[in-house]
Amino acid sequence: MCEMPKLPRSRYPDTMHEDDTLSRFEHSEPFTGRIEPLDGYVLVEPVDDETETNAGLIIPASTESACIAGIVVAAGDDASGVAPGDKVLYPRGAGFEIRIGGQPKRLLDRQELIARLYD
Repeated sequence: MCEMPKLPRSRYPDTMHEDDTLSRFEHSEPFTGRIEPLDGYVLVEPVDDETETNAGLIIPASTESACIAGIVVAAGDDASGVAPGDKVLYPRGAGFEIRIGGQPKRLLDRQELIARLYD
C-alpha cells in the first residue's frame, strides 16, 4: 500500500493579517521636499485661471480645453529650450501629476510641451 507523502506545514498562518497600507497612506505627511527633474523632464505648475497673452490670445482653463498652461518650475539637464519661469502649453492628461506641499504639479517629458507663451 502506498502512503501519501505528508505535505510540509505552510509557513503562512491560516488567517491573513489586516492590510494597513491605506491607513498608512491616509496618515502620511505630504511631500514638502525639493524635486529635481532628470534628463529631459520638466516640472510644471499648472495655471488654473484663464490666460490672455499681450497679443490677445485667450487660453481657457475649462475642462473642455485640450491644452493647459503652466509655469516651468524646474527642468532637467537635457530639457533644451525651456527654463524655470517660462510659461508653456501642454496637452491635458500629459505627464505625471504629483503634489508637492499639497500643490499640484506636472512632471512632463520635454517632448510633450507644445509651445512657450510670451506675455
